Amino acid sequence: MKKLLFLALSLSILSTSCSTSDDPFVEVPQVPNLDNGLLILNQGGLAYNDASIGFSSFAYDKYHANIAQTADRALGDGAQSMAFKDNKAFVVLKGSNKVEIFNRYTFKHEGTITEGLNKPLSIAFANNKVYVTNEETQTVSVYDSNYQFLTLIKINAPVGQILAWHTKVYVQKNISADKSEIVVVDEKFNIIKSIPVQKELKDFVTLGDFIFAVSSTADKSFFYKIDAQTDEKVTEFFSTRNTAAKNLRVDNNDMYYTSNNAVYKWNPHDTNVQVAPVLTIPEKEYIEASTFYGFNVIKNTIYVGDAGDMLDPSTVHVYQNGQKVSSFTAGILTKHFYANYK
Repeated sequence: MKKLLFLALSLSILSTSCSTSDDPFVEVPQVPNLDNGLLILNQGGLAYNDASIGFSSFAYDKYHANIAQTADRALGDGAQSMAFKDNKAFVVLKGSNKVEIFNRYTFKHEGTITEGLNKPLSIAFANNKVYVTNEETQTVSVYDSNYQFLTLIKINAPVGQILAWHTKVYVQKNISADKSEIVVVDEKFNIIKSIPVQKELKDFVTLGDFIFAVSSTADKSFFYKIDAQTDEKVTEFFSTRNTAAKNLRVDNNDMYYTSNNAVYKWNPHDTNVQVAPVLTIPEKEYIEASTFYGFNVIKNTIYVGDAGDMLDPSTVHVYQNGQKVSSFTAGILTKHFYANYK
């Protein structure tokens, strides 16, 4: 009997000590599985320090915000781009003058690059080195495999995107609204060629042994196919129909770009623009500055980041076969989408 009374008393004390009405309830956030889904880069408002990386599975049933945010600090200000090497994700933050490095499958923080950066924009990897374009100084910063600063490559005109092809890197150089170049840099950091394009270069990509580029104005678009082995143009055409071409992306050995309120496909062998769009946004829903603020095509699925009023969180729209299949709210100024496969 004494044993039963003692057991009952012990259970009562244990119950009281473990649960009271005054104890705060602390919810531990569940970390999503990042091995197979969509990474979403949100630029954030200027000087608000609210740039973020979000994640969604390909079921689009839940948006996980701020997966790159640590307990003691936010990601930073003005996220411009993200690129991957091995199992690492490199996030370029123009407003914070830094590149943050994370494990791409856990988003555990692994390092920061700050030296030699001045409003960084884009990042690429070649020759076991890291290359970053800088808006303010119109240069490319180069780092070794341990992220130690090596040198600056002077471009001497406004820069933007940077791409790598084998031992070479290609740099966007927008001299003026009427003249742009793609600058070719070799493994010794020498500028070995400048490939001229008409009007303002909007985007360029690598596909196989070729560089594809689009430049445009409000009334005309130019399309280029460049042999990366010789750095010579092999195809060049223009269109007054598909004007204001930009947002060039690669998916399944085809390319896609936006032209005003529509999305078009560009097959690598095309010598003229395709007439039929793969997606059209109704005119009443289209706003030039915000509708395609974010854009990509992944496995025949089109992702559109609509920035709305540019102040509130963006809306992500997902399209398949020209039809909207899902929408969800992401971060401020959703800018890029990336597939994350392990």
